[in-house]
Amino acid sequence: MIRRRLLAGAVCLALAGSAAAEVAVAQVDTAARRPPTPPRDTAARDTTRRDTTAARDTTPRLLPVFAAPLPAGPMPRGTRYSFPIDSLVFTNVRTLSDLLAHVPGVYVARGGYYGQAEYVMYGGRGPAGLEIYWDGVPYLPLGRDSVYVDPARIPLAPLERVDVVVLPAQLRVYLVSARQQSTVPTSEIRILSGEASNQGYRGAFAKRWRSGLGLSLAADWNTIDGFSSSATTAFRDVDLWLKAEYVPTPHAGASYQVLSSDWHREAGVLTDAVRQRRRDAIFRLFLTPRTDGLGPRFQLTFATATAERDTAVTKHSLSQGIVEIGNTWRRAHAELAVRLGDEPRPWEVEGRVAWIPLRRVTLDADAHHAAYVGGRHGSAFHLGAGVELPLGFSAHGDIALTNDLQAPALAADSTQNVTDLGGAVRWDRSWLTLELGGVRRDPFAPIGRPAALQNVGGLSPSLQTDYITAHAGLRPLPGLQLAGWYFHPRIAYGNDFEPPHHARASLTFASKFWRVYRSGVFTLRGEIAVESWSAGTAGRDVTGAAPLFLPGATFMETNVEMQIVGVTIFWIIRNNNLMRGSYVPGLDYPRRPQLYGVRWVFTN
Repeated sequence: MIRRRLLAGAVCLALAGSAAAEVAVAQVDTAARRPPTPPRDTAARDTTRRDTTAARDTTPRLLPVFAAPLPAGPMPRGTRYSFPIDSLVFTNVRTLSDLLAHVPGVYVARGGYYGQAEYVMYGGRGPAGLEIYWDGVPYLPLGRDSVYVDPARIPLAPLERVDVVVLPAQLRVYLVSARQQSTVPTSEIRILSGEASNQGYRGAFAKRWRSGLGLSLAADWNTIDGFSSSATTAFRDVDLWLKAEYVPTPHAGASYQVLSSDWHREAGVLTDAVRQRRRDAIFRLFLTPRTDGLGPRFQLTFATATAERDTAVTKHSLSQGIVEIGNTWRRAHAELAVRLGDEPRPWEVEGRVAWIPLRRVTLDADAHHAAYVGGRHGSAFHLGAGVELPLGFSAHGDIALTNDLQAPALAADSTQNVTDLGGAVRWDRSWLTLELGGVRRDPFAPIGRPAALQNVGGLSPSLQTDYITAHAGLRPLPGLQLAGWYFHPRIAYGNDFEPPHHARASLTFASKFWRVYRSGVFTLRGEIAVESWSAGTAGRDVTGAAPLFLPGATFMETNVEMQIVGVTIFWIIRNNNLMRGSYVPGLDYPRRPQLYGVRWVFTN
């Protein structure tokens, strides 16, 4: 009813308006003189239209990124080993432990083939001999093994660079995650296969937008069925990595990344069943007024780490916040960092200074003081100096004073006051690198045991020991290199996992065949490597009463790779000499396990 009334009213209003219009027209005075009509505009009509055919600017751009989280400033020559992305993918390296085996004096205690524990032993210091940093954040032991970190369980897929700083009795390992700089998207696919159903699949993607926004993804899945009646049991893992960043200018930026590693090792005769998922999350923010890398810099970091899904221990998490303030000059660098965290490390203050006081002289110093749970405190100081001499010679020396804990999570751990000295003389030419050095280390008592090595009850205290070290690289022809190192503790039987004679040598051929393929699209690389050590000791048995005898052994491996543009085909053979030996007594290593695959990196 209401609707009909509204419709009728509308019709009436329309009729009334029409009638009023007719009356108004009838009342117009037509006798009035009309104004003259203006002349017609004869100008041509503007037919220009907006250009809709112009293509969007797709020229690739290089955008600002976070500075590489590495020790800034000058360092003495010969104290740092740098492994760029080619050293991670165009080599025989599959785990971080494989990479660290290239550093002189490192012994990798392998519990078997791929998937088993690969503890890095250095300096006779047990867990205190290795510090690992992921994008500047300490990578702390977590989960079933709260003392030792197994580097083999740290994913390599997200990394673009690894730097190792060598101290007299410690390695500091800095892991740098991938930093996409170009607006051209990049993708990676890797597939590998080997014996014992050893399979691996990897995929990665990275993209930056002109606004400064960036996204990086990586997924890595690996599995192996193991070998029958062997210490190498079935193993599988899934590694996932995600990083989102916003760096619109070189003056400021923020990033957030999550790293998840979920792995499962099945039980064997001498192998425990372990399942664990570790998840690390890192938020970083930086501010700097300059774009040339000099001047002041402020960085704020917040990180969390969680270990779960382990049937032996409950879910456990750690968090830490880091505030860093630094300044870089043309010949010097200084920085101060304050770390606040959960138990067992409530707080820590760390400082570092690097300086070139004279043209050929470099000084580098760092110190830290930390508070631990239970009212315990620890400190450490390191000073390094280097000098460049004529004719390509150089020399460097280090002193490290330590009064710190090894494993703050253990209430029984206490500080040990030690002084370690090291030095070397180096000669660098275009065709040769030669370094001879010596180290003196104080006595030290490692605490705890590497949990994944079931038959090792712990490490014996090391004695005061003098060492002789040698490192050389010979390049007689373009593309051909002979490199190696030798490590000799001058004490009978050495210390645990420090045999009296330990050496590694490799012969590498790598050529781009410039005369045939001038564009450099083709590369062929072949490597033969040998690692050998004499008889020594490998800790104590599970009762702690008797030492474990480490037999001497020699292991050979080969690696052949061919790269065509972005496609790399590789073939790796370990223990190529069929050695019936092991890296840890009682934990056998298979003979001649092979691995082959392909890696493809392309731009979208």
